[in-house]
Amino acid sequence: MSNKHLKPIFWGIFSGGGTAAALALAPMIVVICILLPFGVLGSPDSFYENAHYWINHWFFLVAFSVLVFLFMWHGAHRLYYILHDMHYHVGNGVRYGLYTLAVVAFLVTLFIGLS
Repeated sequence: MSNKHLKPIFWGIFSGGGTAAALALAPMIVVICILLPFGVLGSPDSFYENAHYWINHWFFLVAFSVLVFLFMWHGAHRLYYILHDMHYHVGNGVRYGLYTLAVVAFLVTLFIGLS
């Protein structure tokens, strides 16, 4: 299969990562960095006790791992094309290395969540 045929897949995952970052990252930052520390959602201990079940549920683990993958893929794709636009051509080896890093981050997130 030619690389020309893989471009829509790479760009599709890139746009999915950008959309996920725009929709999910801001609420996550607000909850974790503002609402929890300032006690708006109660004490962090009680929040952990209340959220323990759904955080340890397999569906949340898979959804969170997919979000990590999309964020990492988006960042890898953007980094590669920023270097390309700056006329620093690093080649396909670096591109696929960055994409592999996104896949490894996905697998590590799944592994940590399951253990």
